[in-house]
Amino acid sequence: MTSPLKNEVVAANESTVEASSVSSTKYLPNNRAPTGNLLGALLRLCALRKANADAISGSDGSIAALIVVALGIWIAVDRIAAGSNAEFYFDNVPTLALIGLGILMLAWFLARRSSPPLAFRRVLVVVLGLVCVVVVVGAIASAYVAPQWSYFVSVALLLYGLTYFVRALGALTGTRQTRAAALGTIVVVVAWVLTSSLNLDASVWYEPDESDSADSLQATREQAELLLFDQREKIDEAIEKIGATIGATTERPANAKPATFFVGFAGVGEQRVFAEEIELAAKVVGNRYHTGNRSLLLINDRRDLESHPLASVTGLHYALRRLAEKMDVEHDILFLGLSSHGSDEPALLVSNSALPLNELTGNELASALDDSGIKWRVIVVSACHAGAFIKPLSNPNTVIITAAAADKTSFGCSDDRDLTYFGEAFYRDALPKSTSLVDAFNETKTAIRAREKVADMTASDPQAFFGDAFRNAFRNY
Repeated sequence: MTSPLKNEVVAANESTVEASSVSSTKYLPNNRAPTGNLLGALLRLCALRKANADAISGSDGSIAALIVVALGIWIAVDRIAAGSNAEFYFDNVPTLALIGLGILMLAWFLARRSSPPLAFRRVLVVVLGLVCVVVVVGAIASAYVAPQWSYFVSVALLLYGLTYFVRALGALTGTRQTRAAALGTIVVVVAWVLTSSLNLDASVWYEPDESDSADSLQATREQAELLLFDQREKIDEAIEKIGATIGATTERPANAKPATFFVGFAGVGEQRVFAEEIELAAKVVGNRYHTGNRSLLLINDRRDLESHPLASVTGLHYALRRLAEKMDVEHDILFLGLSSHGSDEPALLVSNSALPLNELTGNELASALDDSGIKWRVIVVSACHAGAFIKPLSNPNTVIITAAAADKTSFGCSDDRDLTYFGEAFYRDALPKSTSLVDAFNETKTAIRAREKVADMTASDPQAFFGDAFRNAFRNY
């Protein structure tokens, strides 16, 4: 027979256990939390607001649903970016699996580094929520943000991720988890650097490669022929807009000052940095030497095939001959700026989408200049191995400035830049304020040497040749 006192004790113990269980469910994150509004909780966390941690249960269903949503968002975003004719590319699926493994490892790391340690499944739900946000924001940024601002977008996303982790882990534990969140963000940065260095590509949609089909090849040939056939007329139109100097049509007065004519040549259309550099060069030279409308630009730029005549070897030959008709070739000065990829042959790469263009060699350039009859020349070559052009181009009437020595590479010619390192140092910084080309070159060489030393780069070693006759005739040019 059970005594009343014993029954009361048992009842009290059961009540205590039940209360303890409820308290534990509410405050100890490793226990299963009651089912709540998971979507609402994640949306609040993504908005960096306080959320009901009890709703983040880490159930099989919630994890599976978030994986499907995150993967679906990525595939949809990638599909839209690839274009209407894109096809699914199975070879990059393993990269998606590798990224998935990284997400699991990040969730495990955050769970272990939190204090107290968290249930892995609940942290995984939080990480998957962040992945959805990053994919969407990254897609919007790539579509609408200029490449030069991509670095700032990346930094903003990292700061957002850090704040998100602090909020989310704090909600799950009841205490701030700044240290765990910071360590998790560092892990993300390291993983991003590694994947970038390995050139891993998670895109699973690509435009079909039809370049080998007969129809595609024929269309390419027809487009190339039409564009190239049109260039002579476009050069003529540009030349007609250039004003002649006094001595080009009549006998030149003895006191007439030499006029400067600028010709710019941007060789590679697939990277916008060369077109941007030549357009800046035209403005800087125009302001410095008062060229007025005496500028002609030959530019390859995949973004624009219409605004300027295209850069080609044949086009440069023709343009220089026509420009000479506007000049007093015995007194006026040609300022020729070239920007492209180079080699030590010497040669500059000339390319524009599928157009069949030949490279510009040192001998070709020398021939074009000599055929024009223009006596006084300033030639600036912004390219790797540009110093190799000095030998075929040098004569007493010529100044040659190059971005690198014949056996060295120059830097800063990627598509996400507006100017090369040389373009920044010479055209943007030195030439506008210097007293002469000699000073501008010396300032450029000093600035580039300092920049490359800080970045621990192999010195590009810019070179220059100043013909004696030119220096004597134009001492402060």
